[in-house]
Amino acid sequence: MPKKLTMFSFLLIFTLIFAGCSNKKEGAVKKDEKLSVYTTIFPLADFAKKIGGDYITVKAIYPPGADSHTFEPSQKQTVKIAKADLFIYNGAELEPFAEKMEKTLQKENVKIVNTSKGIELRAATEDEHHDHGDGHKEDEHHHDKDPHVWLDPILAMKQAEKIKNALVEIQPNHKQEFEKNFAALQTKFTDLDDQFKAAVANAKTKEILVSHAAYGYWEQRYGLKQIPIAGISASDEPSQKELGEITKTVKEHGLKYILFETFSTPKVASVIQKETGTKVLRLNHLATISEDDAKNNKDYFTLMEENINTLKEATQFALVAEKPSEKQEQTTESHTHENEHNHSHSHSHSHAHDKATERIYEGYFEDNQVKDRPLSDWKGDWQSVYPYLQDGTLDEVFAHKAKHKGKMSAKEYKEYYNEGYQTDVDRIVIQGDTVTFYKNKEKYSGKYIYDGYKILTYDAGNRGVRYIFKLADKAEGVPQYIQFSDHGIYPNKADHYHLYWGDNREALFDEVIHWPTYYPSDMDGHDIAHEMMAH
Repeated sequence: MPKKLTMFSFLLIFTLIFAGCSNKKEGAVKKDEKLSVYTTIFPLADFAKKIGGDYITVKAIYPPGADSHTFEPSQKQTVKIAKADLFIYNGAELEPFAEKMEKTLQKENVKIVNTSKGIELRAATEDEHHDHGDGHKEDEHHHDKDPHVWLDPILAMKQAEKIKNALVEIQPNHKQEFEKNFAALQTKFTDLDDQFKAAVANAKTKEILVSHAAYGYWEQRYGLKQIPIAGISASDEPSQKELGEITKTVKEHGLKYILFETFSTPKVASVIQKETGTKVLRLNHLATISEDDAKNNKDYFTLMEENINTLKEATQFALVAEKPSEKQEQTTESHTHENEHNHSHSHSHSHAHDKATERIYEGYFEDNQVKDRPLSDWKGDWQSVYPYLQDGTLDEVFAHKAKHKGKMSAKEYKEYYNEGYQTDVDRIVIQGDTVTFYKNKEKYSGKYIYDGYKILTYDAGNRGVRYIFKLADKAEGVPQYIQFSDHGIYPNKADHYHLYWGDNREALFDEVIHWPTYYPSDMDGHDIAHEMMAH
């Protein structure tokens, strides 16, 4: 037994004897008294408050940002717990001090609930432990079982049920209210479970890179796979060898995000972020919550829904195949070339987008984010880039791609884009509802009206939106339908676009080989080439 815990037990016994002599409770609580309840982690306090309602006062003893694996209560907190009617803790070796307190508190007529008792706990795997050769003792906050039960909504519901049963036992005269409140919670837990299932079902990848291996129950229930940077305790750091393996995994699987816990950003995770180009997202393990979250009255369910939204963002990206087929390669290229070009040349090449905009540019968005757009978004005088490919102006673009992407040689890129850009419509002018096509020194005009949009999902895992306009009145030499794709999903002035046209609306959605591309006519070929390389 560690010396620290032995001393704590001695202090605890002395404190409780003193507290018992000075303020000993006599028998069970009176039936009309408001119960005094203390818990360890935040979710248990939240469940108790929702079930007990006006019949209890509840307090979680963990301060904001506390490490749930290493926290020990102060002497003052210990005295308060000894005077309480009910003490609730997680168990599963998360709070060693609580297990030490149990026998002593029973003598003080404090009802004690170990909420994980009887729940089938998930074993902590070898991947969730690291060797303790870097200053960690072998027995220091090591867990054979995964204690993060509350992160599984179904298991959390079982914890809440144990709390309800304890409240009924202490105050049976309020059983009806406690049962009613618990029933309302059950609905929320099952709704949360459904949200998790839907999020994972729509995920492009099941792997998540996390700073703490706290999410094993999500693996077990929903099929996610956590890649932990640290072990089962947030204070453990991986060895250099393990750090190298994690970095390799990130690169092999094309992971885009590191999921940090709310209160800290470990130095080791920052190293991985820098080396792999990943971005930071936040997960809340809920053992404790921030002061701001408390002030904003956030509860277990709102914070878990925030976690689900984070998972949606982190799992939108399809895993990178090691050797994509020729068809996959072309499909990916035909729908990522938009990302490579798409930025405004009026932004001084800063290419700075906020996170939400970057997600959309990359082709990852929710259906409800997509909005109708007017033809005026593409208003202007536009030139085809195809002549610049033919005269060699864009050769530097293909050399740049070959050097930095390496999927094809510069010659192969040029052949690929030659097919994509190819068109005999070298200029398009859009004014009001009129679109004028310049073809073989002739021009043809027609009036177009909006005909909705279509969301397309590509083999590469990303998505795009085609904005469709149809010919309002018969006109010679112009297509019945035109479809714009500029990687925008809501009203915004286009800086370039890809245009699909023809007389069959549905058939155009299958066109992925030819995507004539247009930039403003006041740009010269070198400007366009630099724009393509800059993004």
